[in-house]
Amino acid sequence: MKKIIILFFISSFGFCQDVDSIKKLDTIYIVFTKKKGLVKNIYTFNYRDYRFYLKMRKNEIQEYLRFEKPDRKNSLTDKGHPRIDVRFEDKSFLKKHKKEIINIDFLKKYEALYIACELLTDSKILYIIDFTEKKNKKIVLYSVNLIYHCPVYE
Repeated sequence: MKKIIILFFISSFGFCQDVDSIKKLDTIYIVFTKKKGLVKNIYTFNYRDYRFYLKMRKNEIQEYLRFEKPDRKNSLTDKGHPRIDVRFEDKSFLKKHKKEIINIDFLKKYEALYIACELLTDSKILYIIDFTEKKNKKIVLYSVNLIYHCPVYE
């Protein structure tokens, strides 16, 4: 029953942000759940690889976005570091930041090239909200980098 309530709570956000409001944000939270098209690989204690599979291209190649949390010393211990690698938040965090949260359904509306090169650029801080992990009944957020090469034209 708790799982149903949590899923309803997560889906009730609507995630219906428009592209212009997402472009203006400096911090974006991306939801990761146990859903088809979402893959998580943990290679060491700190290094994580998240893949969001979007859609098939015409030449049968699967488009995906890859986010990685690098294996570095957790910046919770570095007071001068500008962002925290791992955060633990209460459920109220979701309600407070619902306009900054996007999920796979929002991402599937667009192509990977547009998302990586237009939507999630401009030095944005990206966090993965990992609902597959919980620590002391708190939500776990990982600071990640988007791994994607945008073409440069002259």
